[in-house]
Amino acid sequence: MTSLSSVRWYIRRLAAMRPAEVVHRVREQIRRMAYRRHRPAWTRFEVGDGQLIAIPALRRAFEGPWPKAVVDAASASAALLAKGELHLLGRTWPAEMMRPPTSDLWFWDPITRTSWPGAERYAFDSARAERGSGDARYVWEINRLQFLHPAAALAIRSGDGEAARAAVAVVLSWIDANPPFRGVNWSSGIELALRLVSVAFVVAAAGDAMDADARRRLRALIAAHGFWIFRYPSLYSSANNHRLAEGLGLLVAGLLAPDLAQASAWSTEGRHILVETGQTLFHADGIGAEQSPTYAAFALEMVALGALLDPTVLTPETREWLARAGAALKAMLDDASNAPRIGDDDEGRVISMPQDREPRYVASVVAGLSGLLGSPELAPPARQPHLRDLLFNSPAAGHSAPDGVYHFRAGGYTVIRETIAGRRAMIVFDHGPLGFASIAAHGHADALAVWLHVDGVPVLIDAGTGHYSGGSWRELFRSSAAHNTVTIGDSSQSLTAGPFNWRHKAKARLTASSVGRDWVITARHDGYARRFGVEHERTLLRVDGGFAIEDRLIGRPPGLAATSRLLVSPAFTARPDGHGTVVIEDGRSAKLSLSFHGGAVSVDPCAPYSDAFGERSAAVALMFQLREGEPSSTITVRFI
Repeated sequence: MTSLSSVRWYIRRLAAMRPAEVVHRVREQIRRMAYRRHRPAWTRFEVGDGQLIAIPALRRAFEGPWPKAVVDAASASAALLAKGELHLLGRTWPAEMMRPPTSDLWFWDPITRTSWPGAERYAFDSARAERGSGDARYVWEINRLQFLHPAAALAIRSGDGEAARAAVAVVLSWIDANPPFRGVNWSSGIELALRLVSVAFVVAAAGDAMDADARRRLRALIAAHGFWIFRYPSLYSSANNHRLAEGLGLLVAGLLAPDLAQASAWSTEGRHILVETGQTLFHADGIGAEQSPTYAAFALEMVALGALLDPTVLTPETREWLARAGAALKAMLDDASNAPRIGDDDEGRVISMPQDREPRYVASVVAGLSGLLGSPELAPPARQPHLRDLLFNSPAAGHSAPDGVYHFRAGGYTVIRETIAGRRAMIVFDHGPLGFASIAAHGHADALAVWLHVDGVPVLIDAGTGHYSGGSWRELFRSSAAHNTVTIGDSSQSLTAGPFNWRHKAKARLTASSVGRDWVITARHDGYARRFGVEHERTLLRVDGGFAIEDRLIGRPPGLAATSRLLVSPAFTARPDGHGTVVIEDGRSAKLSLSFHGGAVSVDPCAPYSDAFGERSAAVALMFQLREGEPSSTITVRFI
């Protein structure tokens, strides 16, 4: 069943592909269509009783001593689950579906309160965003089974066989409702891979508490998952975090049931993907190529867990680029370990501890890298207590990155950390690529955008992600009009071609820099050149008591309306004084003065803002109209 929207999506994807990828996609579709005729029951993957390995690294991590904060957080999560309360991505699943899990649970959409396709439909006939069913991201979240991580870890710690058997029963319920390759839960390899990680947690907890029948059924699940991931790999323009997850899934499948016929091939392929694909997802300077700190952390968590489960993954070369990537992320953490929200963030995790949405997820992963690599200098100053701390032996606490100007030329960011007028400031300036590979799936049209954190609090911010289900809101949250940069009329620098594709990509570049006390950083992008005959150039420079943002449109023809926009965190108020100055304050000590030279200032009190995936609210946007005929327009930000 192929809808018109699906056809359009395929056409847009094909337009972004090179010939070799087009050939691969055609072959892949033929293989998918051919398998539609098959309706294999679980009996197709019955491999009998046999090995089901409690992976030693998982047991070692959770059998040792736990910090009280991690015990409390995991216990709170497990207690809610025991009561049938499940909160994921800010949504609640019906308790009556949870105790015990019913077949409806695995297809329930908490947004539309409807069910997604199950056994009645072939996996690849299910679209990610279906009319009447919303965004599959929500149904996929519960089917990752990550809500079992805290309960499984606690069962390992305490040796509680009853709790372990309860976790196994949840997995068996999933098996009953999801025959192989039928329904939405089989349509994406990353989902299968993350589910295998959850199964590894449950197997590590169950050990001898699992009977032979349960063991046989879990071995069939592993066999089917490994087969499907191996058969339909994410290659070419899809070889992003999805491919990395598939590598982790294949490795885990091989470790869990090493006596299966394909286990050795899965493990070998999984190791190769984690080592090779992992590195391609990061620029030479350590910045994540998907141009999102949270997606960079997500990729690093996959490789780190793979290295923990199988130390051969941690080659000297892998260790080296993991350290670079960790250092790059740490440079982008403020003094309270908040990362700037850049690009997409769907709150994907490899190791999860609901009901916590983990606003400092990036810091937690950096701390995990610090422990895994034995590199205390990577440890961030703060994070939320998490199971990751136990797995990776994360240090108790660390320090902020040193002050200075950090240029990440390949990844395309400049980070400035210093004390200004007695206030701790972190400024991030984007002059990098739109995103990874030809489709730049998780990038936003944010070239030359600026983020500002003061005293460990985000002040000038990104609008966020919204959701992934397409439509006008997905378009808006990715557009230049939702970022701290310059727009021309209603146009965006880069133009979309679907929820994860782009048909026109602005190219940004750092053109000049001078570091030291009076730093000056200049960059330019060509996103408006073809349509309007101009390039946008922006300079950030240190001034007494603050810094300035100078904008120029190079080659500007007459009559071109341009706006420089800054979004202010909802934690602050923005008060214009009527003379070109806006005062930003939070009711306590934080206060900034923004003065504009070169045009008019207006305030939009209801600019779209998303503080977490799936949420939508409003924040204040400051709109600075660039006056025609002026050589440049300057916003001066002072700390008062």
